[in-house]
Amino acid sequence: MGYETALHLIDVKIKDESLPKVRKALQTKKGRGLGPLKCFLEEAYLSDDGFLSFKSTGRYDSPYDPDAGIGDVPVLIGKWSESEKIAEWLKLHSEKGGRLIQHSCEADGAAWGWEFDGRGRLRELALCSVGKWK
Repeated sequence: MGYETALHLIDVKIKDESLPKVRKALQTKKGRGLGPLKCFLEEAYLSDDGFLSFKSTGRYDSPYDPDAGIGDVPVLIGKWSESEKIAEWLKLHSEKGGRLIQHSCEADGAAWGWEFDGRGRLRELALCSVGKWK
């Protein structure tokens, strides 16, 4: 069993100084502290312009059709139990404004995520009420 969620990579652009390290992690799937990220690293794709997305390998479902040219998708559905560790790793390498969003595919409809500041920090995101009652 497990908790099915959709993991979204939104505007996650890797900093220029982190590109070699991230490329190596994606190629080898090895390195200090990368063990828990193996499932993510197997599916992640780094575009020529430095943005992360997911490869459409068929191991995970996606609500999107793969991009015609590259074959990547912004979302994969699966059992992403290590999403907090993924966010902690991405905060070290992402430029400002990138977000990792997780949305439950279960009946609870929960949604949460993290936003990166480009300086090695993150903040949690959650749904909240906005505006007055109508």
